[in-house]
Amino acid sequence: MLELVAGRILAPTIGVSLYTWTSVIGVVLAGLSLGNWIGGKIADRRPGRSVLSLLYLLSAIASGLILILSRNLDSVAAPYQWSAILQVLWLTVLLFFLPSVLLGTITPMIVKLTLSSLDVTGRVVGQIQAAATLGSILGVFATGFVLISAFGTRPVVAGVTVALLAMAILSNPFWERERRPEGNRFAANVAIASAVVFVSAVVLTATYNNPCTKESNYYCIQVLQEGGFKLLALDELIHGYVSISDPSAPVYGYERVYRQIVDTKYGPTKAVTGFGIGGGAFTFPRYLEEFHHGHTTVAEIDKEVTKIAHKDFYLKDTPGIKIVNKDARPVLRDMPKNQRFDVILGDAYGDLAIPYHLVTRQFDELVKSRLKPDGIFMANIIDGVHYDFLRSFIHTVKQVFPYVDLDAVPGEGTNGQRATFVVAASSKPIPRIQTTADPTQLNQFLRERKATTLTDDHVPVDQLLAPVFRQRLQEPDDTAISQPNQ
Repeated sequence: MLELVAGRILAPTIGVSLYTWTSVIGVVLAGLSLGNWIGGKIADRRPGRSVLSLLYLLSAIASGLILILSRNLDSVAAPYQWSAILQVLWLTVLLFFLPSVLLGTITPMIVKLTLSSLDVTGRVVGQIQAAATLGSILGVFATGFVLISAFGTRPVVAGVTVALLAMAILSNPFWERERRPEGNRFAANVAIASAVVFVSAVVLTATYNNPCTKESNYYCIQVLQEGGFKLLALDELIHGYVSISDPSAPVYGYERVYRQIVDTKYGPTKAVTGFGIGGGAFTFPRYLEEFHHGHTTVAEIDKEVTKIAHKDFYLKDTPGIKIVNKDARPVLRDMPKNQRFDVILGDAYGDLAIPYHLVTRQFDELVKSRLKPDGIFMANIIDGVHYDFLRSFIHTVKQVFPYVDLDAVPGEGTNGQRATFVVAASSKPIPRIQTTADPTQLNQFLRERKATTLTDDHVPVDQLLAPVFRQRLQEPDDTAISQPNQ
């Protein structure tokens, strides 16, 4: 359970990436391995239920420390000069290594106390390991499918802490009628300490100020307000900027680029059909419906984002917008063969969290097969420093589409700072707007550094974005959110 919530706890600070999950899995395995070794030594030197109770108590305390340390991860983050891998690894070790070590000490002690004869060693060890694995399976399914979305990550950690405390109390021989006198004081002390930690865990959970409006299986979702606009934040990045007075007006710079390209190509009279890869605040689908009388299908994987859009961002159920709460790739794949769109809009990419399967050549080929002959695929890409991810994204798209343009979002520089870009691709020439890069400039940009072809088998976006990760950690907290250009 702690291993699963680790990714969600770390996401608002360092994003969700291959680095994150590699660190979480590796740190937990390392902690369990060390804990098994230490627990075996303790079991041989001082076996007993009082010690087992103490191990449960220490595990509960270590789990409770996660609640304390995770309140402000920025204050315990590693120096920004460290590499992206070390940054992620440091926070993961700080929060989850000690609990993993202490949880690993418990199984050897249980084996020692259960083993009555060497003749049954194999059966006893096998039964205990099977029970432990079954518990892990139940914990994974319960946490991933139910608990996080129902209660949030911190309450899950608090629940783990309380469960371990309950096991510390129930396994304590202090409650037995017949017990050895010499063990009374030690057992009583463990029982008292368990009660104190229990109260502390409850207080920590009750006083935690959760910044999330809603915590889903995918994001910490926040609804913010700034002047006449409402903001939708998913983990560490603003994904929607909606005008309270006109929710269908494109406010974000990349949405205004989308609008200029669509308006230039189709004019005000032609009905435009669209497909949205990600919904966010659903601003542009509303624009297409109101100003181009079109119909847009939006694949938004997180149903909680859709609920927030309805509740806080004025999204209404209309015939012009069909929402499918599934991943965009299988939605596109499973559509009728004859269904085609005028525009396909990529709006599911962050600056640190990239859905790998939506940036590969195979996905681009799927997108092309769902576009009309003159249809346009547009994607907003956030990159900085060397712009290696942007360069590789364009390089990959050019292998599928004969016409590819790059548009810089107005007001955002290209001098190494993190910025938002729009990549437009089509089988036919694309209307050029004021921010469209000259073909010579685009070719020069692609030649500046080596580009990687992104495929389903090789999509190293975490490595390509590692410099951006370090750059973001150097920025003040309020600049970690991309602002719209008005």
